[in-house]
Amino acid sequence: MLPSSSSTFSSEHTPPTRQNRRVLLGRLLGIALWTTGALILIDVAVGLAFRPPSDPRWASSLQTYFDYGRSIEGKLRREVGSTPEQDAAIVKAGWIANECDVATATPPGRLGFDIYGMSFSDQIADQMERLDHRLARRRFSGPAAPPNHSYACYIRRVNAGRERAPIQIMGVLASSVERMETISGLTTSFEAPQPFTYPRYSLTADGHLEGHSPSIATPDDLRAALADPVRWRAFLDELAANDAFYVQQLVRADIFDHSVIARMIRRAWGQRVLRDRTAALRATDGFSGAPEIALVLRALLLDFAAKARKAAERPMVILIEDRGYGSALSRMVAPALQANRVDFVATSAIASPDDAHNFEGDGHFIPEANEKIARAVLDLLDPAP
Repeated sequence: MLPSSSSTFSSEHTPPTRQNRRVLLGRLLGIALWTTGALILIDVAVGLAFRPPSDPRWASSLQTYFDYGRSIEGKLRREVGSTPEQDAAIVKAGWIANECDVATATPPGRLGFDIYGMSFSDQIADQMERLDHRLARRRFSGPAAPPNHSYACYIRRVNAGRERAPIQIMGVLASSVERMETISGLTTSFEAPQPFTYPRYSLTADGHLEGHSPSIATPDDLRAALADPVRWRAFLDELAANDAFYVQQLVRADIFDHSVIARMIRRAWGQRVLRDRTAALRATDGFSGAPEIALVLRALLLDFAAKARKAAERPMVILIEDRGYGSALSRMVAPALQANRVDFVATSAIASPDDAHNFEGDGHFIPEANEKIARAVLDLLDPAP
């Protein structure tokens, strides 16, 4: 006798039994465990295969790539050696106490100029000296150094009574202006931390500049702090209080430093954090998201010019508007410079920041653009003082 249609329907749609559910859950758990185990195995294998060397100066490109997401503190503990000779190159760069205490004299028979800034201003200075052999330049710079670093460097040389050239030039890079909200290159360079420090300036109620100088001022200070938990914790608290780009999860070392996968996730998140905080400043709109930046920058440049003139020096400013920043920097400070008769050159009028052909792959100006900018600066120096 054939089963009825109703009995067939009921047998085909019988709900799964408790035993079937347990089997299904067991299979899902097995898949999850195998997947987790495979990820852990891959994580450990990649970590061992591309583990950074004990000496960071000999890291390969792949070792560096898989280490980008390590915490800033974790990177520093690898890059700062037990002696200065063991330090990675970036650890030594940009410190005001080192860069700005140079006491070299201008060669006889040549007109000296001192230039403060970063690699962009260094390249312009090189072109100036190449175009006019009567000139001799001295460069005081740091990696992507902001104007507060340059101003502090000049003030240090003034206060120390250092011999200075009759021409004083300050370069201001548009993409570095955001660092006026920081006290170190650490927080805006997560993937490759730049540990040099500098003051953060603000304006008092009566309009005077007031600077907060960080407690770590030299590579040796940094080395000592990393070896002293109390001092290191105090510096992190200082960053948290005075650095607008400080994010604890990106700076402090933690267990995730030991995982390749976790480091890659943190790298992506770190890039997002930096983009969001930079966007909040609205840099292409004159940093209107943080109006105090424009006020402090104008005050820095005008005080630099006033002190140079008081010392019978000729002040000049180069407004270096790099790719993606348009002429926002010029709009922000050029009127104040013009009103106070401070000579300046705005690169946006010479090499458009919106034209990719004016830039190298690493973001710097091509040599031809640097030459044009250098000629514009030289035109302001003619006749020379």
